[in-house]
Amino acid sequence: MKTSTVIVAFTVVFALVATDADAAKRRKKRFHSAPAPVVQVDKSDDATLCDGGMMVTADDQIKGCTALIASWITRERKATAYYNRGNAYIGKNDFAHAIADYTDALTNKAGYPQALFNRAVAQRISGNAQLAIADYSSVIALTPGDADAFAGRGMAYAKLVQYDKALADFNQAITLKPDHLTALTQRGHSAVREQQWAVAIADYETVLSLQKTNAEAYYGRGVAKVYAGDINGGQLDMRQAQVFDSGIVGRMTAQGIAQPVITDRARATSAAPVAAAPAALLTAAPVTAVPAPTPVTPAGGESTKPANEGRN
Repeated sequence: MKTSTVIVAFTVVFALVATDADAAKRRKKRFHSAPAPVVQVDKSDDATLCDGGMMVTADDQIKGCTALIASWITRERKATAYYNRGNAYIGKNDFAHAIADYTDALTNKAGYPQALFNRAVAQRISGNAQLAIADYSSVIALTPGDADAFAGRGMAYAKLVQYDKALADFNQAITLKPDHLTALTQRGHSAVREQQWAVAIADYETVLSLQKTNAEAYYGRGVAKVYAGDINGGQLDMRQAQVFDSGIVGRMTAQGIAQPVITDRARATSAAPVAAAPAALLTAAPVTAVPAPTPVTPAGGESTKPANEGRN
């Protein structure tokens, strides 16, 4: 009887997570925690446009904020206008202009935590992990109980392959907010990279108990299950993740969690460390056909995407 073998192709690639084509839609949501009431908008009123809302497009918001910035307003109001325009640029996936506006907002209002936080997010998504860490750290200094800032800084540390610091931040975020989806998911990813399969599975299962359609948790749990010996269960989880998010394989690979490749070659050794040769072999039980998973119906409008991260 042939023994199936799993080839671990752990190529740690900390490229920009924003390579996912669906990420732009998520980013816009991160900067608006709650929708504004649907009301008629007077497009001649620059202040109304700059404040944004469901009936205001990103372009109109930018137009309104630009007009306000050029007018005679207080520094406080100007800081808000720069901040709102930065959020509008995020909605257009224009991180360079967003970062510049958050910087101008901070020039007009020192210690503006929302601007610092959103600039940190934009820096991290843009690949500027070190600058993101500096901004997240400033937010933490201003608001030490901010779980989102710890989680974001942890992701920035992970991009720099500073895993110990990343894990410490994820743990702190979870201490402050035990149901923090991003921190729990990222801590699961850390456990996978450290080959702590049971620890990873436990974190992913906590995430899925809170958000049944979280694609990253499904995929990560699937990878951990495969390496732990439950190949069929792992394949089922990874397929379910792709039902929820067609770009999940690329996004997880960008976070250092590559897709296991299953072969029927009868060679077997234990898992090699992540930093070792790209192809290590694991012993696994024979693989049988696994039926395609049935999509889970979201409960209460739950999303497959990570928890909102940005600030109003």
